Amino acid sequence: MSKRAGVAWFLLLAALFLALNRDAYRGYFRDDEIDNLSWAPHVTLVEFAKAVLTPRFFENNFRPVGHFYFHAAGAVFGLYFPGYVAAIHPLHLLNVWLLWCLARRLGASPLAAGAGCAFFAFHMALFDAVWKPMYVFDVSCAMFCLLSLLCYARGRWLLCLAAFWLAYKCKELAVMLPLVLVCYEWWFGKRRWARLAPFFLVSLSFGLQAVLMNPNRDNDYTFRFTPEALAKTSLFYAGRVFLVPYLGFVLPLAAVLARNRRTWFGLAMMALFFLPMLFLPGRIFSAYCYLPFTGLAVALAGIMENMPPAAIALFFALWLPMDIHALRLERRVTLAQDAEVRTWMTTLAHFAETRPQVDGFVFSGAPAGFERWGVEGALKYLFDRSDLKIAYESDLPPAGKIAYLRWDFALKRLEITVR
Repeated sequence: MSKRAGVAWFLLLAALFLALNRDAYRGYFRDDEIDNLSWAPHVTLVEFAKAVLTPRFFENNFRPVGHFYFHAAGAVFGLYFPGYVAAIHPLHLLNVWLLWCLARRLGASPLAAGAGCAFFAFHMALFDAVWKPMYVFDVSCAMFCLLSLLCYARGRWLLCLAAFWLAYKCKELAVMLPLVLVCYEWWFGKRRWARLAPFFLVSLSFGLQAVLMNPNRDNDYTFRFTPEALAKTSLFYAGRVFLVPYLGFVLPLAAVLARNRRTWFGLAMMALFFLPMLFLPGRIFSAYCYLPFTGLAVALAGIMENMPPAAIALFFALWLPMDIHALRLERRVTLAQDAEVRTWMTTLAHFAETRPQVDGFVFSGAPAGFERWGVEGALKYLFDRSDLKIAYESDLPPAGKIAYLRWDFALKRLEITVR
């Protein structure tokens, strides 16, 4: 395939992706995003730089590369939501291109590599990752992991190590990348294990710090090494692979049927990136498939290189209707929830514009899925006061002049009274 033809196909894929996901620009923020916007823009560039360079584990879950997105986008776009999506979509399309480069570097044919990339680009298990800024950590982590793999394959050791470091500073899941590099060295490299030592030292350092300094002892972020946890998470993620329950469990058969290194490497890559999440039953989200599915795309390219074009077309003819159906369902639910949050935020923003002289807030209820930290983040963002007191209706109300925020679930509106 010529470069001109490759560019033309990529532009066609990008246009189709943007057309299918155009409604993402009609969405709105969620609680995590508002919470990040309440503090990330106030972090200085020097603090971000220090956080990126330090080998220290952050107990407060600070991810400097990912959180810098909220710092920069918050300064430019404020509460203009489409701007945040406009920054996420190019990152996703860049990852599709990086996947193409990796699959071709591993020896996949243009048709097989393109099929794997298309599967990843349009997969609706990744819906939230390309619709919600809160998952920029997963998208950027995948970008740097793919860059690291490409640099390693091309013998650019220092660039590979730097990309790995940045991937970890996006999200801790990148700690598994050295094991992925072992798989690459085994199937595609010259088995020069010594060159992997710095990667394992970095991974071991961050891993030990996470175990020893992790403040999450008994909550949703706590690892549960139990059969019950494994059963719960594996059932969920297996159902995300082809959007059909349990169907993901047949993937190991591909290693036997395909009989090529690209399939083996892709499946190993997916399994390694999934491994930590299999023991986090309190944190199960479809968007977390984003990084592991880069491995799935490589494996699929390996499987399809031995399939005739008609069989590949049949696969997409069966899968795409399910994918588009999932898109419609997710889009309807997401836009409905986002409309409620927009109403809540808009009413509160109008109240903030009146510059009310209040000492604190008491809130009762919130839009569906909008947690307490989102409410607190919104108040901190809109009022920008360090002395602001915030309480829930069941808490002891703070002293002074208080604004009461009540969300009417029936009428989907926010009522504000000052006492």
